[in-house]
Amino acid sequence: MSKKGVRDYRPKLHFTTEKGWINDPNGLVYENGNYHLFYQYYPYDTKWGPMHWGHAISKDLIRWEHLPVALAPDDLGFIFSGSAVYDSENTSGFASFGKPPIVAMFTHSGETQQQSIAYSTDGVNFIKYEGNPVIKNPGIKDFRDPKVFYNPIRDSWSCVVVAGDRAHFYASQDLIHWEKTGEFGPEGNRCPGIWECPDIFPLKAPNGEEVWVLVVSMTIKREEGGPKTQYFLGTFDGDTFICDKPFDGIEWIDPGFDNYAAMSYYGEDLKDRIIIGWGANWVYAADTPTNEYCGTMTLARKLSLVDTPAGLRLSSIPYKTLGNIAGAPTIIESQKELDEEVFGLRIKANGEFSIVLSNENQEKLVFGVNSKNEIFMDRSQAGDNSFNEHYASNLFSNVVKQRFFSGPITMEAVFDVSILEVFADKGTFASAQLVYPTKPYNKITVIGDAQVYYYNFEF
Repeated sequence: MSKKGVRDYRPKLHFTTEKGWINDPNGLVYENGNYHLFYQYYPYDTKWGPMHWGHAISKDLIRWEHLPVALAPDDLGFIFSGSAVYDSENTSGFASFGKPPIVAMFTHSGETQQQSIAYSTDGVNFIKYEGNPVIKNPGIKDFRDPKVFYNPIRDSWSCVVVAGDRAHFYASQDLIHWEKTGEFGPEGNRCPGIWECPDIFPLKAPNGEEVWVLVVSMTIKREEGGPKTQYFLGTFDGDTFICDKPFDGIEWIDPGFDNYAAMSYYGEDLKDRIIIGWGANWVYAADTPTNEYCGTMTLARKLSLVDTPAGLRLSSIPYKTLGNIAGAPTIIESQKELDEEVFGLRIKANGEFSIVLSNENQEKLVFGVNSKNEIFMDRSQAGDNSFNEHYASNLFSNVVKQRFFSGPITMEAVFDVSILEVFADKGTFASAQLVYPTKPYNKITVIGDAQVYYYNFEF
């Protein structure tokens, strides 16, 4: 395994694999108290390679137990992204000794891209269905990343598969036999590019209306800002998604650069919609100066809908289990010496302010609200940027987003060794940013009229 880093950049709150390369989160499913996290994985190098599904479980989405590889490449191809469900009623017939299966649906990527399934009754060992693929390629080059979900209108399973610049919808009674029911796109999409890693789910609006959210990751060109994940709001009629709540522009799950292929958890007993993304960017991911591992996941975030002056928008905040390990907060007057590499900040401000994390090598990471009422994150001088010419360029180092709201702002920031996540403006701003300080940040400086509270994590 190659060695790249000048020091250990491994986060402590964010998921990383023990060794090797990871990208998209896959098969997020909640079953019998366990949060399963599958993910795109190449265990033999810190570069992308023939894709497997790695596997880990957690009780709280923070402390993870690594499990054996769930799925490995075979004659049909590499194991690309997909999803999983807990088939509690055994609609698939894969149950064993009365124990319902977890059924994973994924893309076999070989000469063509086709959708296949595998199942497990112990939550660890998976058996690929002998009749794979269950959805054959319809003659489209980019045809992948199935997301399975329960369809309440049909009282059956449905799945959404991206197909070039659109999404195809399918329905099934048994997770094995699928029929196409509809398409969405490219009409209504203002962002050109190949679609990837779709997700779809309902959320309640503040007025009680059920609104369906369609999430699609976009392979945007590097010179146009690189890959990002957008979302649409609308309805689902049982056959397809209808975008009847269009935006004037494009709305992103994360306006920054280091959150892609975001996927939400499926679980019959889950009351919250929880989402996790790949905390990296295809433009520079393979070059990042980590050591035996490459890639991390974002914090688990709770999704909801909020009313803004511009209309209904998605809100994203750290999931409540993170608060369970947060220590007592202490106020920062104007400056604080740091002796921890993992901490949180809660901020209240009435106008322009900046938070500066700095070290003795004159490196600094800055975030806050500027004079234009924009939330910003600036990593241009945050640490090592020698590994890739684009990482700290103007295009990829500064996150700037106009606030939906005016007046006072509350913000929460979580810093974890080499990744900063900032949540603000009632969750309508949520962004992750990778940084590689050559020495740990040892000082926090508060600039402007802001009340800042610092807290550690106890884990």
